[in-house]
Amino acid sequence: MNNVSEVITTLIHYNVVLRDSLEYCLKKETYDVRAYKEKKRSVLVEIEQNTPLKSILDHSGENGEKLLKAIREFYDNVYGDESTIIKLADDGLRVDHAQHLAIYEGAITIHNNVEAMIIGIERDAKSKNIDVAEASKVNQAENRLYCGVSFMTLVGDLAKLFGDYNQARREAKGAESPSSRFIGQDIAKLIGYVNAVKANSHLTDNAYKKMEDQVVDLCEMMTGRRDLPAGQNFGDVIKATQTTIGEYVRTVEPEFRSLYIPLINELIAQAKADANKIKPAGTDANIKKEEEPKKEGTIELDPVTGLPKA
Repeated sequence: MNNVSEVITTLIHYNVVLRDSLEYCLKKETYDVRAYKEKKRSVLVEIEQNTPLKSILDHSGENGEKLLKAIREFYDNVYGDESTIIKLADDGLRVDHAQHLAIYEGAITIHNNVEAMIIGIERDAKSKNIDVAEASKVNQAENRLYCGVSFMTLVGDLAKLFGDYNQARREAKGAESPSSRFIGQDIAKLIGYVNAVKANSHLTDNAYKKMEDQVVDLCEMMTGRRDLPAGQNFGDVIKATQTTIGEYVRTVEPEFRSLYIPLINELIAQAKADANKIKPAGTDANIKKEEEPKKEGTIELDPVTGLPKA
């Protein structure tokens, strides 16, 4: 693995943490506390240590400062000790599902910016005939899963808010009301995040485009810019869209894991062989000076965080 591939791999790793933060936009009976702690540590440590991400931000002027501020705000809002979104209690994690917008604002905005960094690095490597094919392939797989998970959570929230909006209108006998206007503003924000995911995607395969088209069509139907298909109601369209997204995620997730694990294993082994080599946050527990580098395939990733298990 060359130095440029190492940089790309650490950035992919960071995007995995951001993508998996969207888990808290899904209502679940329980959440993995250990996974939460790993994500909490990883979000901040990459901008507090001498890492590729920190170096890029430090050399990006005002834009770097803005993204650094966004990362710190995301950490404080979602993972900080004073966060009102996620609280670690004696009985596990407590998630305030009324605050999903703050999670989207951080995770999607930062992920898209880091992805832009990766694309720029890949483009520069190509111009210099530096081989980063393996890392680029993993990044493509990560982007597929990120888009799928983003659309899954966003459409789930859109469906709920759209129902709330119609209920508010019925209660006001069809008229707009302060309640319906407030809900409408949140719907507009969610659609904005949908558009941000779409605009920053560089995927062109038919499976992805089918899912993307259905999500965009649904948004246009909700805002009155597109008619419902003949013989279908909103419930039918929402269900069909969620089915497509679910099938897509179930297909691309194992593909991503099968590519990501060997790449991370390679980086970990190389970091152990040379203490000066960069390594992503969250892998330190796997790198002990007295141990020999583990062979490929011996490190298992946590299915929730995408981080190597300790």
